[in-house]
Amino acid sequence: MATITYTVTVATGTTQYGTGNRYYINGELAPVLYLQEGNTYIFDQTDTSNATHTLAFSTNANNSPAAPYTTGVTTAGVPGNAGASTTINVAPVRTTGAPLLFYYCTAHSDMGNTAQTISPTSEETEFNPQIDEIIEEAFERTGTRGTRTGYQLRSARRSLNIMFQEWGNRGVHLWKVKLAKVPLVLGQAEYNFASDSTNFPNDIDSVLEGYYRNNSVTTAPVDVALTKIDRSAYSATPNKLTQGTPSQYYVERKLNPSVFLYATPSSSVSNTTTPSSFQFCFYYLSKIQDVGAYNNTSDVVNRFYPCMMSGLAYYLSLKYSPDRSQELERRYESELLRALDADNQGTSTFISPQTFYGDGV
Repeated sequence: MATITYTVTVATGTTQYGTGNRYYINGELAPVLYLQEGNTYIFDQTDTSNATHTLAFSTNANNSPAAPYTTGVTTAGVPGNAGASTTINVAPVRTTGAPLLFYYCTAHSDMGNTAQTISPTSEETEFNPQIDEIIEEAFERTGTRGTRTGYQLRSARRSLNIMFQEWGNRGVHLWKVKLAKVPLVLGQAEYNFASDSTNFPNDIDSVLEGYYRNNSVTTAPVDVALTKIDRSAYSATPNKLTQGTPSQYYVERKLNPSVFLYATPSSSVSNTTTPSSFQFCFYYLSKIQDVGAYNNTSDVVNRFYPCMMSGLAYYLSLKYSPDRSQELERRYESELLRALDADNQGTSTFISPQTFYGDGV
């Protein structure tokens, strides 16, 4: 569990108790605190304003009537001096949990507020179901019950792989965007996995953006954006082996994609001794990995889990419960739209006004 430190100061303030000296926790006037069971909280009272204002805990507001809470509570030093603090380790009380607490000053009333204790969470954020769990969830959504046959499991796995391929046609999924860095070779126009299996990726679905990097000074690399052109523009170039500094690239989208540079690297932008000195760098969308074994986990981020379950249920309904296909398709498309909306970069948008100029008349 965690250890959290709060800085305590004292100053005049107005709360539900009226106006007077009040505790400020991390600069906030007598806030309600939420103390999680299992955590340790240190209330630093070294600031000089804490003199004579020892912070303590009670099960009653303002400790009235007196009911100080001392379980897991320790104090150190003199408030207002170096090393002064009150520490509480919020431990559960048997099976009922820690009680509702209040923080207060042992010498003056009305200075504190509530310190709500809360039960700990699981501390787990990585729900990552296995393929067999995904299949079982999808089958249950179709309304089909009973033991799954070996053929049904193979059929579901095949449907899941087909759905992942269909997702690739839906657009750019940020978790599958990767960066490749391929050394430039003197006079070489075509780059692919066959020509450089070490640096060129073999999981390309599409290339997004590319740039040329001069990395000859490793502490100050220089990047120059390249223009992506289509097949027609590349085929119109008169001499595809012209050497120089690359300024354009064309992606040949086939089973194993190739990237063609124009111009091809000259001796000034290629280095056989240190290949990393000059690189063609590009961001690409990689393919979603196949399902594989039933005890694997999917190659999908958690924001796509709901639509993955719904999508597989829809695909299975086409084969096992067609009467529910329309309903399941609507749910799948709705959840997929939400996932795609969440899967964005959230960049800022700037709107500038349109300007009109007169004709001078």
